[in-house]
This record gives sequence, structure tokens and C-alpha cells, in this order.
Amino acid sequence: MTKPARAVDYEDRDLPSSIPAMPADLHAHLPYLLNRLSNRWNLDLSRDLSEHGINNTVLRALSVLYIHKTLTVNEIASYAVVEQSNASRTIDTMVTAGLVKRQIAAHDLRRREVGLTPKGEALLRQLWPIMISNHQKLIQGIPEKDLKIVLDTLLAMIHNVGEGPI
Repeated sequence: MTKPARAVDYEDRDLPSSIPAMPADLHAHLPYLLNRLSNRWNLDLSRDLSEHGINNTVLRALSVLYIHKTLTVNEIASYAVVEQSNASRTIDTMVTAGLVKRQIAAHDLRRREVGLTPKGEALLRQLWPIMISNHQKLIQGIPEKDLKIVLDTLLAMIHNVGEGPI
């Protein structure tokens, strides 16, 4: 990850010192913009996925299981950025639908893991073009060098708030 040339102290920044009072103030407030973008992304994706009878949490669980092969429910919740109770209910539903399977870890008999079934992987492959389409819409017209800066900056912010590696 590229580091900024010089770390900027909080006092050096031109940040609002009062509650935003105008729309332009909100447009300069990073948490507002991140939340707005995240909500819009989730709404659009949810709409597109509902046509296939699933939601964002199912797609996230399928995606992280595809990458990691097997995970506990707590790990799925962490990687998929959902509450543990939501992840647990979602995994129960996915087991019933035959998208994932529960198993005891070979290396630790106390560890209950979840893994993709062939049906779950097939669904992920079927739905992935929706992700690609939404991602293309998101980054349309933004130069590659700017996208790299945004990604590096977001990873640095995730680190700043104490999140572990993704």
C-alpha cells in the first residue's frame, strides 16, 4: 500500500468545526459520503439480487466462502461485514437451501466450519455478473490512477479505525 508523503495531523486539516449546516458541508464530510455511497450500493445490489430470491448477506457469505473455502459463522460475519446473529440466521437458511454445508474441522474437533456446496458455488457464479455490472457503474469515468488512490486511502482508513486485515 502506498503511504502518503507526510502524515497530516488533525490540526492541519481543514475540517468542519461545527455541525454541517448546508448541503455543501455534507458533501465535504467524508463519513456522510461513505455512508451515502455504501447505502446506495447496497440498495442497488439488493434490488438486483431480489430478482434471484437472495439478499446481500447471502451473496457476501457465498463470496467469502469462495475465497476462504471454510469459515466459522463468526468469521463469515466479520468478513461479510454483518452482525453475527444475521450471519447465523443466514447460514441456517443457506444450509437448508443446500448452498453451504456445516462440518467439523479436521484439525480441531471443537471448530464448526461452513463451506460452499457445488450448488452454492454455481449460484455465486450465476450472480457474479450482477456484481461486475454494479461495480462498472460505480467506477465509470474514474481514471485507474484515481481508483488506486481511493483504494489505498480506504485501506489506510480501515487500518486507522482498528480493523484487521481484510
